[in-house]
Amino acid sequence: MSTPSTPLRVGFVSADHLHFSGLLHQALACDEIVVVGMVIDDDEHRTFLAERFPSVPIFHTPEAMLADGRPEALITNRNNRDAVADVEFAARHGLHVMKEKPMASSLQIAEAMQSAVARGGVRLMINWPTTWSPAFQHAHHLASSGRIGNVWQVHARFGHQGPPANFASGDPVSRIGWGWLMDRDLNGGGAAIDFCSYGAVISRWFMGQPSRVTGVGGRYVREHMTVEDNAVMVLSYPRGHSICEGTWSQPATPTPLPILIYGSEGTIAIPPNQNREVLVAMGDGPWKQTVETVVAPDLPAHFASGPAYFAHCLKNGLPFEGIVNPAISRDAQEILQAGLRAMETGASVSLPLPAFVG
Repeated sequence: MSTPSTPLRVGFVSADHLHFSGLLHQALACDEIVVVGMVIDDDEHRTFLAERFPSVPIFHTPEAMLADGRPEALITNRNNRDAVADVEFAARHGLHVMKEKPMASSLQIAEAMQSAVARGGVRLMINWPTTWSPAFQHAHHLASSGRIGNVWQVHARFGHQGPPANFASGDPVSRIGWGWLMDRDLNGGGAAIDFCSYGAVISRWFMGQPSRVTGVGGRYVREHMTVEDNAVMVLSYPRGHSICEGTWSQPATPTPLPILIYGSEGTIAIPPNQNREVLVAMGDGPWKQTVETVVAPDLPAHFASGPAYFAHCLKNGLPFEGIVNPAISRDAQEILQAGLRAMETGASVSLPLPAFVG
């Protein structure tokens, strides 16, 4: 492993995920990382990315990159079902690994990832883009410090217009990136996995693991899909509940919803697309309340991005904290699986799920 004074050698494996280019740009901009190569499976996609990242060596297989690039860690952007193979490859070769959100297509695969890195003695991080927002981090600090009393609800809605009907006729990024998202086997679902996952992992971090999950959803708008384009999961706790919404049929909205954290004495709001400000409402009823705009303090430099944090923690022997911790992401996967089962059966599903559940 590189020392704190030398950059971490990182290889990228697969560009399935639509976040791939952004993550690669972030890694290239990070002084603590040297990108030693990228493994791209699809021929057209490989040519496309080689033209856009000419400074990054490109390989056909992880084995070839391992031999020539000598990475110390991998970042996988493979689809949610098959990324476990990259995690297992990394573990067999003593490489730490970062997986782009969510953790997996199923709880069973998430737990297989955990087992692989435990056997290999390496570390796993799950990258959630929300993590790198100062407002998000400060909201958690305020809530955990008791600023709004006992937290009894998180309400998180995430979404956009969804995969387009003509995705297959676009460039290879569109063809591959949208294609696997609409494949239930490769993704684990549709909008529920893509966007309820944020609410699930945020709820887990702010409130812990729920005891029961209820879910509704379906294909309401997008006729070119065979997966759900909308879903809502309600997480039940002994003294509260959480609401996780995901949509692929929201082309526009006049009032984007903030992430809301409700407490017994007040409410915290993280405005959409707001990286620095948190709203804190305190008082006794809507007519006797005060709303304060709190500017979040700067985060350390290694919170600039997922790759930057990944490298910094590995080089300095620091734990992965918050929602990027694989234990928290694993619990979010269990929430999602319970919610999907509730959507199918129409009945609430209790947690924990039985061991080795499919």
